[in-house]
Amino acid sequence: MGEIMIWIARICVVLAGLFSLAMGAMAYVSTEQLGTVLGISALSPIGVNSMRADLGAFFLASTIACILALFAGRTSWLWGAAALYALAVIGRFVGVAVDGAPEGIAQPVIIELVLVAMLVFAARTLARD
Repeated sequence: MGEIMIWIARICVVLAGLFSLAMGAMAYVSTEQLGTVLGISALSPIGVNSMRADLGAFFLASTIACILALFAGRTSWLWGAAALYALAVIGRFVGVAVDGAPEGIAQPVIIELVLVAMLVFAARTLARD
């Protein structure tokens, strides 16, 4: 049973890493498309630049954490990736408390909570490996 859990944890890391990589690549290559996906837009060229840099950094940092966990055995990095997504969820809840619940809020919250759960599960499981 232990070996199965390890493989499930590795699959979780791969899925979280691929999601993060896709979003990070979109931030760099197609910033406006990422803005559309996330429901945000830039008001100026520096805004587009900030979206590319800040969103790209968020997602690509998670990608790097997943890569290091899988290929360098640094499973503790998964806690950092989980923290990034958990902080995003907290920010969404703060936004709901301050501004009310915008239409479509459930989807990103669910995605982020699933990513947190997958990354925490993987960090705990692979640390025992």
